[in-house]
Amino acid sequence: MVWVSLGLRASVNVEALNMVESVGNVTRHRKAAIVYKTKTGYVIRWVPVVSGETIAHAYQYWVAKLARDRGLPVCSYCSIGEFVKHAQPEIFGNLPWEVKLKQLVSQKNYDPHVFEAEIVRNCVVEDIGGFLFPGPRPVKRTSRFITGYMVPAIDAIDKVAVEPQFHVRHAPKAQQELGQAQMIYYVEVGSAVYTLSFALDVDGIGKTSMVKIKEVVPKDEKLRRIECALDALALMLDSKLFGAKLTRFNPVMDYESIVIAVSRKYPFNVSPPANSNYAEETVTRANTFSKALGDEVRVLGYRVDVKGIEKYNTVIELMEEVKEYVKKYLG
Repeated sequence: MVWVSLGLRASVNVEALNMVESVGNVTRHRKAAIVYKTKTGYVIRWVPVVSGETIAHAYQYWVAKLARDRGLPVCSYCSIGEFVKHAQPEIFGNLPWEVKLKQLVSQKNYDPHVFEAEIVRNCVVEDIGGFLFPGPRPVKRTSRFITGYMVPAIDAIDKVAVEPQFHVRHAPKAQQELGQAQMIYYVEVGSAVYTLSFALDVDGIGKTSMVKIKEVVPKDEKLRRIECALDALALMLDSKLFGAKLTRFNPVMDYESIVIAVSRKYPFNVSPPANSNYAEETVTRANTFSKALGDEVRVLGYRVDVKGIEKYNTVIELMEEVKEYVKKYLG
């Protein structure tokens, strides 16, 4: 097994990366309750957040984009950024293998392993991002990547803001048709020091996992898929292209730090970046983890100055080193 884990902290100002329902003429920012400890005990606070589904959608979009550009297989819907993932036969798409798969499930006594293997072979997005087919014989492929909500850092929880911004559409010439020249609306925007955790089961790419654990793509293609998975993460992070309303609410975002850990035998995750000492804690845990389990954990970082963490000057340089290390080990 090769496991890549990432934790980051970013100051994000005036963002509308994840919106929920509209109430009247106000579009609300997603919020969630978090619990943290103070000197007087535990408290609960509602804060702006960005859902893991938002992050997952953006990541899979870039996986699909890079896969198409590099000649790797992608299914009909994933290729256009609609990740419905063969959830039911009506949306299986019209590629030849998808038509055959629809015929297979119509028999109702299909082999779940054959179903999973066929999709893994033919769609890089579902190979990496997983899928669920709740048919007569349900087939589930757990996502090879794990992510969660972007949540404000605990040590900066009192530096969080959500406020509605006033906007107006002014169209005096259209007043004759609309009946009014102005229309006002509000969009809630948030500002916070956000944290994010992400992990990727590299070795599980190109391999079935439900009924049988079996490699179903050639080794050279598996390596190309791994490159695609890591490059998509690099592209998403470096370009900062994830979330909603970027066309008019592109946030002022700056990464404070990024830490990546690569383990060879067992899953090792970077410590949650909720507190600013997560990099130091990760190194301590990595050393203990390596001694206890006989694993090798390599820790790399961007904008971190901690003994035991290899430092890189840009996000792309960091991700390139991670990719080359993984390829060298697996190749």
